[in-house]
Amino acid sequence: MKVGRRLTRTTVAMALGGLIVVWGGDGGDAEADALTSSGGASGGCTTDRVGGDLAMGVQTPVSALDPVRSQGSGSSGGIEVNALYDTLVRYDTQNDTYVPVVARSLTPNADFTQWTLKLRDTVTFGNGNPLTAEAVKQSFARHQDPANRSSMIREAQEVKTMDVVNERTLVFHLDESWARFPSLLASAPGMVTDPEVVEAQGDQFSVNPLGAGVGPYEVEQFTPGGELVLKAKDNWWGGPVCIQTLRFAAGGATTQDTYDAYKAGDIQLAFMRGPEVIAQAEQDGVEGFHTLDNAGHAVTVNHAPGRATADPLVRQALAAALDPEAIDQLAKNGYGTPTSALIYKDSILYDGAQGPATDPVRARELVAEAKANGWDGNLDMPCVNGQEIQLVCAAVKESAEASGITVTVETVTGAQFGQRIQQGDFDIISRGLSLSDADPSMRLSAAVGTGGGANVSGYSDPELDAAISALQAAPDLPARQKAMDDIQALWNETIPAVVFGGTDNFIGVSDEVHGIKLSQDALIYFDKAYIDG
Repeated sequence: MKVGRRLTRTTVAMALGGLIVVWGGDGGDAEADALTSSGGASGGCTTDRVGGDLAMGVQTPVSALDPVRSQGSGSSGGIEVNALYDTLVRYDTQNDTYVPVVARSLTPNADFTQWTLKLRDTVTFGNGNPLTAEAVKQSFARHQDPANRSSMIREAQEVKTMDVVNERTLVFHLDESWARFPSLLASAPGMVTDPEVVEAQGDQFSVNPLGAGVGPYEVEQFTPGGELVLKAKDNWWGGPVCIQTLRFAAGGATTQDTYDAYKAGDIQLAFMRGPEVIAQAEQDGVEGFHTLDNAGHAVTVNHAPGRATADPLVRQALAAALDPEAIDQLAKNGYGTPTSALIYKDSILYDGAQGPATDPVRARELVAEAKANGWDGNLDMPCVNGQEIQLVCAAVKESAEASGITVTVETVTGAQFGQRIQQGDFDIISRGLSLSDADPSMRLSAAVGTGGGANVSGYSDPELDAAISALQAAPDLPARQKAMDDIQALWNETIPAVVFGGTDNFIGVSDEVHGIKLSQDALIYFDKAYIDG
């Protein structure tokens, strides 16, 4: 049986207490055997298993191959970029801890404000340059530079200074305690780029990063927003790379299209988000990896002065009006994960905290009160032109209008949607928070925090900032659960956004593919993968 199902609370009770397992030696990864897609101890890629090609249907075609321009998640190009660069560490979903990948070790001081990274002395970039602490420092600094517009800039700026101790040792000094800091190095900022290649390529780096990564693959063919073909390195520092070609392309306009391509044998891996299709795949006996995005379905509200949703009454009315169960029935045929809470009940972080209650009677009272203060009762909602998201927007509209809120849905392109967000030209939008079990503080800070510049919603609350900081500093699972409970309580009072469900990601894996490893945010690793049969 292939593994990678959601980590249950029972499993976590047996999880390791430490955050980082110090790992030395020749790069063997015993834990990878437990995460092989075949479910047994496979030993991973060996010289006698070299050969074969693999095609994967992805959620969204990758548009750039620079980690600075990647969100670092499996649903938005992170899998493809990760194959080129690898990460310094990886989230072990089975034990809720982190294991080194490119790093040899990562260890904190007593209060988690200082982290010491030690690199292995065998790692080289694709161009032959050795991986050094200085290279890591320069690569990480690119995420801190506002000019690069990294999606991880807020989190990267938590690092105050970086000290190169020697060629293989780098110390990160943080602004405040961050017990799950490794989560940042398991994401895009942990995908190290060779500074020489970055400088030489300039504006072309994002489409032609040849030689810039320490991962097992190089680019053979790339069309931004289209097909990406990667070729295995024949001299990779980590040993043989078995799967010789990786081909990524959008599986189709819908999750069903992706699954149809999988069933037809056109692709061997299928990234799926539609819960009804996922249920169909599981009924068909498809196995693979599940990951949960808490609050993956939500309505982001605009808090900017002058917008209708800047009024707390309007936000409270919206929260009382939106019915997660009804939206799930309308948009997902009842196959989704409906909830108004930030943390879904299947999450390891769930501790019983509830979100705002659906109350149509109270919603109508709040709508009347807000209208008496001058609100016209309408909310503008730009919505991307796509079948699945359009269903969600229509369901939100129907649920809101049942309580007297008029929602004007405007269909826009993806580019127009991005512009509207940046310009603050919306009242509400369907935009999930996608909080990872590994470390929800990163996405919470980006969505509603005020450190490092304004968030796109314009929300600001010093109490919630302090609560997110407390979550960041939480040293163990019970403390993280308690911190999330506190955040939920503040959330219910101020309604920064309205959650109506989690998101289940499922990567279907063909029976002949083995040795794939899973990390946070639905990232997977191909370095020890192979094809058999």
